[in-house]
Amino acid sequence: GPGVTIGQFKIQKLLGKGGMGEVYLARQLSLGRDVALKILPARLHDQKARVQRFFKEVQILARLDHPNIVMAHEAGEDDDILYLAMSYIPGDSLEKRLHHDGPMAEPDALKLIDKLAGALDYAWSTHHLLHRDIKPANIMLTSGGEVKLMDFGLAKCLDDATELTMSGDIIGSPNYMSPEQINDCTDLDCRSDMYSLGTTLYHLLTG
Repeated sequence: GPGVTIGQFKIQKLLGKGGMGEVYLARQLSLGRDVALKILPARLHDQKARVQRFFKEVQILARLDHPNIVMAHEAGEDDDILYLAMSYIPGDSLEKRLHHDGPMAEPDALKLIDKLAGALDYAWSTHHLLHRDIKPANIMLTSGGEVKLMDFGLAKCLDDATELTMSGDIIGSPNYMSPEQINDCTDLDCRSDMYSLGTTLYHLLTG
């Protein structure tokens, strides 16, 4: 909670919770900058495959260099607490924006989706990488109107032979998942992310 220091990061407040951990606003003491600090749930610490997936998120994020993708800074372990420090993006998720303001105007929604499509195209064409959990909650809208795709923790790099998905797990958010992803197909490609981006556009336009 607030005031606790993990590694070189002093926690200020809770930003949100998800299936793969809690995210806090924290201050990186060594550089004097704000970051988003993701903490892996304590109950998962002894589950080797999930810990590997957590650190894989760091490796994936560190390889991505795109203006519409949140960047990773550092990851580590402090007294059995696993953490990931990412760029802090002031603003709200598109999910919160929808809840507060309702459906978006079509030109505004299409402009955001176009940028997100460019980010996904970059991830696929450059790193053969899928996101696998595209939804409004994983998209940040900055105060300047820019969009940032975050949470590549469920991503799968198809160039990496190591499969970290637990047996029987369905990875993703059902309302946005492609049929082939729900059916746990092993040969997913960029079309699955395209489907999820389409469902996200539908949500933005209809609420």
